[in-house]
Amino acid sequence: MEFRERSFSRGADERLPKPTTRMNDETWEKFKPFLCNLYKKYTLSVVMNVMEKNKRQYGYRFEKWGIKKYNANEKKTSHDSLSPSGINDSMDYGEIGAEFDREAPSFNQYPMSDRCGPDTLMTVVGSEHMEYDESLDIHRAAKVVVSYPWATGSSEEANKLAADFCAAMLDDTNAFALYANLHEVLSNRSQSVPETREFLAICCARVAGKPDNARSARAILAREWTRTPTTRVSDSPFVLSMLKAYVGSHQEDSDKSAFVKQISRNVEQLVGSDGSLGEVSRKYSSIDLVAYFFLDYALEIYDDCFDDSNPPNFMTEHLLNEFITTQPFMNALRNDCPSPLSLCLRWCKEQLRLNHPVALQDAPVQPSTDMRCWWYNIRVFCTLWGVMMHLVRANCAPAWYAQCESAFGIPPSELLITLSWMIRAEATPTETDRIISDTELLTQAADGADKLLQVDESQLWIDFLDRFTWMNELANPGDAERSFEAAVQDELRKYVSKMLRVELPHPAGSQSASVGGVDFYSFPQHGFPDFDINSQMDYY
Repeated sequence: MEFRERSFSRGADERLPKPTTRMNDETWEKFKPFLCNLYKKYTLSVVMNVMEKNKRQYGYRFEKWGIKKYNANEKKTSHDSLSPSGINDSMDYGEIGAEFDREAPSFNQYPMSDRCGPDTLMTVVGSEHMEYDESLDIHRAAKVVVSYPWATGSSEEANKLAADFCAAMLDDTNAFALYANLHEVLSNRSQSVPETREFLAICCARVAGKPDNARSARAILAREWTRTPTTRVSDSPFVLSMLKAYVGSHQEDSDKSAFVKQISRNVEQLVGSDGSLGEVSRKYSSIDLVAYFFLDYALEIYDDCFDDSNPPNFMTEHLLNEFITTQPFMNALRNDCPSPLSLCLRWCKEQLRLNHPVALQDAPVQPSTDMRCWWYNIRVFCTLWGVMMHLVRANCAPAWYAQCESAFGIPPSELLITLSWMIRAEATPTETDRIISDTELLTQAADGADKLLQVDESQLWIDFLDRFTWMNELANPGDAERSFEAAVQDELRKYVSKMLRVELPHPAGSQSASVGGVDFYSFPQHGFPDFDINSQMDYY
């Protein structure tokens, strides 16, 4: 069967249709009195029926506006009784702030022992290598950092930076080969940290788009979690099950119906009979972004299995909101602690104001008008990535870089590229289309970063999560996009090889192929019983 591919062409023009219809801030504010009044009287599903069902982020907005989360047991009013005469557009907005303070258990659910210190955003659960903090009494969060045994300036560090760059730039073939090699290096070291091996195994699976790489990724997952103690197998059962289904869908003989059935089983075991969200991993200290993406991904696939006459017993946006508001980063927001997200954005603004040489100045790329925005996005990211790389290799990595993997479960380059796209999106459409100088490009990007820093941090998180899921969605690039991607990929391979002085497994000018040399048939088979996954890993 034909599968969609990862493609940055979806970010080439912000005016192109998005996967779902979304309202801008101005429209949200226009409907604010009406929606808030409805939400105080009716369940979210009723409000969704009044508005268009494909609108997203209702839950996020109500959380931001400080409207009390509804209690289904208290709101007995049916949708049938809803009428124009029953809607009062006037609201007492003075009560909103106070009500939010009284009725926001999501912020108070995980008490913090003190004001945030430098290690606050570095806590995760589930390892024998952790120092537990008794004051965090609900999930017993522990202090740990995803750490690597290699030295600053080593070839392994260079390969890790290259792998992260390739993954961010959607060069999955190189990213997979590099991640797989690094995972093998750690597997052969008796003193390696389990959390770091698991992190690299997940990185492998996320970029395993080629059939051979998909089979190898399933084998790496099987080998990694076979060696995991039984008490820790269920740390992230939902994520592991989704990764298994995800890489399985990229195999040549993949059965789409089996893939959909697996996703449906995962959702049904995660969502309660009352439509509430069950326990999802809190493995990372701020938010598990991989879990968030796969939750959004799974719910959309599951929702597509229903029609309007027989909808599922939950609202996707409500469950996503439940997930978000129970993540540890909400404590940081409540206590005004800087997160790696805001730290990275501030760092981007500072670096863009320093007028660094813009990356890829000599690249023989001539983008069309439609591709120009995409090309500028890439150049801004590569400029920031180059500065970051020099700091890391000089043992002066910025604070957000050191925190990123332990806080979010994604590589620093993925955080940086998502923010780069957000920064560039702050430019007006006419600015993104026209030809501009390198100086203008940096100035425009710095202004975009400054605009993002002016918004409330809760809104920054909403925008970031929206952009993060969008950039991880699969796309169907057209012929023009494919041709441009191929030309850009060659230049990016030259760039990262030169910057890090590494030889990529698939250098510029080579045909992408799946990684070789991994004997996945010799890996032990292992299942994940928590999510009813067949013990056979189905390698072939």
